[in-house]
Amino acid sequence: MEIGVRVERAEPKDLDEIYEIEVECFGRESYSKWIYKWLLRDERAIFLKAVKDDTILGFVVGRVERSGKRLVGRIYTLNVRPELRGKGIGKLLMEIIEDSFKKEGCEEIILEVAVDNLPALNLYRRMGYRFVEKLENYYGAGRDAYRAVKKLANRS
Repeated sequence: MEIGVRVERAEPKDLDEIYEIEVECFGRESYSKWIYKWLLRDERAIFLKAVKDDTILGFVVGRVERSGKRLVGRIYTLNVRPELRGKGIGKLLMEIIEDSFKKEGCEEIILEVAVDNLPALNLYRRMGYRFVEKLENYYGAGRDAYRAVKKLANRS
């Protein structure tokens, strides 16, 4: 991990830079800017950014959601600028959001990832996620995803 990288909550003023990274990462399959605007204001969202020298290197967005009587953390997206991948930024963001979900009382984390996104699949596997289901056409025609889950240790 590069020295000087800090993780902090994203703010509405970060919207343009966040959206620029989203488009760099996902192109025409990007979430809309409106979705990010909504998530930045949603009190149940955990929206974290990795920053160095006032530049956003990447971000992760999750949300505390209810599943029956349980609270679960749902990861919506993890984005790292393409030229900075493989430097531990995504792992750092995931570790911190996992800790945030634990503090909120979540029992598990759920995410979806494209079946062909090998770097993300490898990261999630190394971090203890189990791939429990294949979702046909999740991202549109011919673009399947895996659903992955990770149980969180109960807080004492």
